[in-house]
Amino acid sequence: MTYQPQYYLGQGKTFFGLRDANGNPKSLRWLGDVDEAKITFKTTKVERKESWSGERGKSMSLVLDKEANLDLTLMDFSPENVSQVIFGKNSLIANGTVTGEVLPSGLLSGDRIALKYPQASAVTITDSSATPVTLNSSKYDVEAVYGAITIKDATGLTEPLKVAYTHGGVNSISIFSKIPDDVYFRYEGINLAQGGAPIIVELYRLKTEPLKELALITEKQGDMKISAEVLIDSTKPADGEMGRFGRILQVSTA
Repeated sequence: MTYQPQYYLGQGKTFFGLRDANGNPKSLRWLGDVDEAKITFKTTKVERKESWSGERGKSMSLVLDKEANLDLTLMDFSPENVSQVIFGKNSLIANGTVTGEVLPSGLLSGDRIALKYPQASAVTITDSSATPVTLNSSKYDVEAVYGAITIKDATGLTEPLKVAYTHGGVNSISIFSKIPDDVYFRYEGINLAQGGAPIIVELYRLKTEPLKELALITEKQGDMKISAEVLIDSTKPADGEMGRFGRILQVSTA
């Protein structure tokens, strides 16, 4: 019989999906461009070296437990991906109008204040006197995209100052605002070393870790490295063909 080696060089799509009550995946969400995806395996063993031969040979090795972890390097900073890795909630804030947003007291020339919402326009600043005085627009600068105001001159006004403005829509992603659900992972890949043969990897139940680092200023393209622990899935039978952790499917196209 002729030996036919099967090498592997992979590319493909990675997906996360929530699980239903029966452990089955719901709708799958593509994670977009992923630079690296790998699974690491580990076992914990108890071992014994015998004491009778003079060689202290290993006489027993018993596997106590098995562990697996998934590591992904995400290149796509979509709101869904970012909220996934920072345990946040992704909210779409619609266009709106703000009246009476109070600025800090004790403002001096050159002070910069961040408004609650970015993409600010039609900005008006008034003081808190009995008959509110409107600050002339020449006495402050507005950086509309970032929703920031720089005070140039606020002398003779009664604090606190109040701002009215309109703002554009924005995605707001809160940090550490929710506990993530267990997720299902699926890889739909092609083996370039075998003529593009399809391969599928499924991990039934993952507990994701938060993003370890989010580089804000960098000289190289940003990425998001995340890890997830592979947990046992009690909805699967212990002796079933699917296993309780996951499976690898080498799909035949013949």
